[in-house]
Amino acid sequence: MMNEQIERSEGFDIDFSLFRCLFNYHLVDPDDIDFVEEPETNGDLMKRLSKESLNVFNKEDGTEFEFVKVVKANFHYSSGFMFLITFQVLDPSDNQEKLFQARVRYSTRFPAEYVFCRPRPDPEVDSDETSEEDFNGV
Repeated sequence: MMNEQIERSEGFDIDFSLFRCLFNYHLVDPDDIDFVEEPETNGDLMKRLSKESLNVFNKEDGTEFEFVKVVKANFHYSSGFMFLITFQVLDPSDNQEKLFQARVRYSTRFPAEYVFCRPRPDPEVDSDETSEEDFNGV
């Protein structure tokens, strides 16, 4: 069941309340300081990484989405930490809030690597139907 959730959502949408064993995926506690030093919190880091991902996306796509807030974040270990962040943006073209996803490799020793940032795919669409462009991101 967990593997199905990971595969279907590419690791972004996992219901951690259903599993006793989380394997390598974990939920980020925004109030903790697992990845940062005080006074910054994990939540502050997720906000910063989301904003930076969105800035790269906007620059490359010629868009002007505005960051609103982090909705949730998961992580797994990957030469540091691979964060899978879901966040809200404001689309100035229709003044509507939309969900975005960013995959960011983070380490305190190296610059963050923004693997991709994209609008959240429609969960009703089979992940095999998403275009390759969705994975080439930032």
